[in-house]
Amino acid sequence: MVVIWKLVAEISVQPEDVPSGLTKGFMHVLTWADSAESAERKLSDYFKRFDWHVISIEDARIIHDDEEFECDEMQDMLERTKANLNAIMLGTFHSYKPN
Repeated sequence: MVVIWKLVAEISVQPEDVPSGLTKGFMHVLTWADSAESAERKLSDYFKRFDWHVISIEDARIIHDDEEFECDEMQDMLERTKANLNAIMLGTFHSYKPN
């Protein structure tokens, strides 16, 4: 059964794609999938277009029909995802300096 999944994805991006030039970070993602694995695969395939890569998925869970977010960004992402079965909604990219 296809449902909305929320992922917290640690990713690597190209330095020219973000103002800071930092290439590692994380973001929240919402997408339709039938499992956590298929959601991650869908995200990885999408990121290949930009030469970005999923390093790891820190959290993956199903979003329930009546769930709402207090954060405006996440609530907007949820509403847009509900309206589009092909959606891959990306939240803000939070970069960090690697060790």
